[in-house]
Amino acid sequence: MTKKSLNNCTVADAYLALLADRGIDYFFANAGTDFTPIIEAFAKAETLGLAVPKPIAVPHENVAMALAMGYTMVSGKPQVVMLHTNVGTANALCQMLNTNRLNLPIIVTAGRSPHAEDDIKGGRSIDIHWTQEMFDQAGMVREAVKWDYELRDASQLEAVVDRAFNIAEALPKGPVYLTLPREVLARELADFPFGPTDHHAMATAPYPDLNVIDQLAEAIAKAKRPILVTSQLGNRPAAVDAVAKFAERFAIPVSQYRPRVMNMPTDHLMHLGFDPAPFIAKADLILAVECEVPWIPRLRKPNADCIVAQIAADPLYGSAPHRGFRADFAITGAADASLNALIKALETRKIIAAGDRRERLQDIRTAQLEETANLIEKASIASPISQAWLSKCINDVIEEDAIVIREAALDLRFLDRTQPSTLFGGASGLGWGLGGAIGAKLASPAKLVVATEGDGAYMFGNPVSAHYIAAAHELPFLTVIFNNQRWESVGRATRAMYPDGYAAKSNAVPLTDLQPSPDFEKVVAASDGYGEKVEDPAELTAALERAIKEVAVHKRQAVLNVMCGD
Repeated sequence: MTKKSLNNCTVADAYLALLADRGIDYFFANAGTDFTPIIEAFAKAETLGLAVPKPIAVPHENVAMALAMGYTMVSGKPQVVMLHTNVGTANALCQMLNTNRLNLPIIVTAGRSPHAEDDIKGGRSIDIHWTQEMFDQAGMVREAVKWDYELRDASQLEAVVDRAFNIAEALPKGPVYLTLPREVLARELADFPFGPTDHHAMATAPYPDLNVIDQLAEAIAKAKRPILVTSQLGNRPAAVDAVAKFAERFAIPVSQYRPRVMNMPTDHLMHLGFDPAPFIAKADLILAVECEVPWIPRLRKPNADCIVAQIAADPLYGSAPHRGFRADFAITGAADASLNALIKALETRKIIAAGDRRERLQDIRTAQLEETANLIEKASIASPISQAWLSKCINDVIEEDAIVIREAALDLRFLDRTQPSTLFGGASGLGWGLGGAIGAKLASPAKLVVATEGDGAYMFGNPVSAHYIAAAHELPFLTVIFNNQRWESVGRATRAMYPDGYAAKSNAVPLTDLQPSPDFEKVVAASDGYGEKVEDPAELTAALERAIKEVAVHKRQAVLNVMCGD
């Protein structure tokens, strides 16, 4: 096939042209002195009309990573982040860890302090080029990425960039880390030829062993109390339809445990909520599909005679240093392909308990719905505002295609989600929700994006930087802060471990109190956004409607600081 070529360019010029050719839309970055060839290349491209990704300057690396996360979550397309040497990498590390566990294919790049002390173009020119150098800059991120490398020569550029994409996109997906020395980026080239993308094809998705699928299908057909547990099969949107068909056809209940994405329509008759523990205790067969942690062993374990199947692109979860969950079946396969293969294998078998199970599960679902209805009736008048009531009110005012970013105690029992890629949660560190919401809006500008944040998570998210970016690039979204003025998850964990301890009896648990709470609704005003504090449960729906109008009609970002009691 015909090669493309650049003439009289630098490696930085060639790098940006190659990214654009490979489908990169945006280049999120917080620049430093290591970026100078990249900055010159962007300016040259703008002047000459050359194709490059759109550069977006983000004044904090945590937010830059989160922007790429949100964009990739919604679009499915990998994006590029560039960080400032070691210090920028350190700022971004929390979200790199999150990106790794969420299996997002982000191309993370970073400058390297120049090594040359003499008169080489791109060599050292100011004092920090000595003080920011490390022996092994990539060493700090090696456990957070699938692959890392340093570009050493212009002749490698095409192969290195394509390898970064290939590894990031191979299942299970994840981030990669590429360092770019300033001297290499500044190197001048008379000619840079490069081939088409299909010369470096992406790896195909893993397909399950059909012999083992057949054995598992036989076990499912005989099971009386099977359950499917998942946290992120919805990373592959086609798997959402596959699990819905599988559950309906064979009367298999599904529980989304700590969902990182929308995995199954919540109005499905076989959707049995978000707590698998009661089912785990009685199950005779457990299907853990893309679920790294299907149960908490110290709290609830399967029965000794229960059959456990782990199904995932990597059913051993090799990036986890220790993981001892049982696996009578460990099936390597993409979630959609594996579930469709199971459907085909089960269609030829008699499912012995499906009829009785369907009736029993429908009774359980009815009881669950009645329980939540009774709970919400009490929660609606609770003061301070109940998080359950806040969750229900958010659900009532948004459309089914709205994108919800969950970095708060958003009670999923009261949130209806029926479409893939409309709910996203974290998996490791806090502080990604605000930037993630902006990235989601960038990927899907016509949709309402709602970031639900805890008060601590909101502070972790670098709100001044995040709100600035949203305003600068006209990407309005709604932030709802579940403000209980404490690290409730930390306090809850302490009480669970020491139920009769001093902390459980304390009015102010040490290291968890976040009082006095800042007036968070005022932070967004610095970027011409709309902010409001809400304390009365009766005013909550109206306040949400006002905020959504600001976002949808007036095109302003909005923050509701909701004072919660639980």
